[in-house]
Parts: sequence; C-alpha cells; structure tokens
Amino acid sequence: MRKRLIHIAAAAALGVTLIVAAAPPALASVHVCTAFGNNFCVGATSLAAGTPITNSSPGRDIIVQDQGFTHRGLEVYRLVFALDTSKCVGFSANGLAEVRDCSGNSNFTNWMDDGANGNTIWINNSYDPVNCSNGLVNDQGVDLTSDNHLGDRLYCSAGNTPGDLIRWTPEP
Repeated sequence: MRKRLIHIAAAAALGVTLIVAAAPPALASVHVCTAFGNNFCVGATSLAAGTPITNSSPGRDIIVQDQGFTHRGLEVYRLVFALDTSKCVGFSANGLAEVRDCSGNSNFTNWMDDGANGNTIWINNSYDPVNCSNGLVNDQGVDLTSDNHLGDRLYCSAGNTPGDLIRWTPEP
C-alpha cells in the first residue's frame, strides 16, 4: 500500500494526470409490501412481459426509481424489477397488475406517491379509471391494490371497497 502511495505521489509530482475509475453506485432495492393485513409483497413468477403481479412472500426486489418530475403535485416513480431493470410494475389495459416494459409510459408504469404516515398509496399517473374492470362493483380507480390473499393478482381500485389494501411500504 505504501509503495502504491509513493508511485501516485511521484506521478503527481511529474504532472501526470491521474485517472481514478470508480463504479457507479448501485440503486438500492426493497420489497414493496402491503402495510396492513398479511403484509404480502409485490411478486411475479417470471419477468416476462405480461406476467401477472401477485401477492407474494417474500416478493421481488424492487427499485423505487424517481422519474424526476411531478404530476398533480405528486412525485412520480417507477417500480423497477432489480433483476431486470427494463421491466416494471404496470397495469394491463383492464387494470390488472402485470410485468411491463419500462419504456415510456404507454405501459402504465409511472406511479405517483400519495403516501402518508410512513405508507405509500401507488397511484398510476396515466391510467384511465374508467378502464378499471377488476370485477368489483363501482370500484373504478387507479390505485395499486391487494386483496390480502397469497398468490392473488394485484389490481386497480379506487381504494373505497371494504377489504382493499392500498397502502404499501416502504415509502420512497
């Protein structure tokens, strides 16, 4: 180590420009889980586009990636799968959560954080609530929702149907 420092000092004295290579910091990943109920997490059996997003234990590693802008006054994020950063959590055309390509926002992959009290409500920033056909009567919405049953698919809702679990941890 001392020998290396001497060589660096000698190079600096001779006017040699030192180039230090450093790897960029890795983005931290977390498990995004319901704040209440059974605390199931966002999961998927594979990361192929179209794979259903389900209640899982322990769930997939997710990078909560800030998109650098706000929508309706709320910060916008993507829920990116750490194992394949080209894949995100998004809604299908009928409001069922599935693995989607992260490109653009045509795949309904941008989420606003409307969190409070250490919890987050993930609100899709471009999904039309009228298209939310999750089978729940009069529950059209854009919130990422769980039904608190292991293996069941996550879906859209307005968060006003009894039993809906729309609060998630950790908060970005």
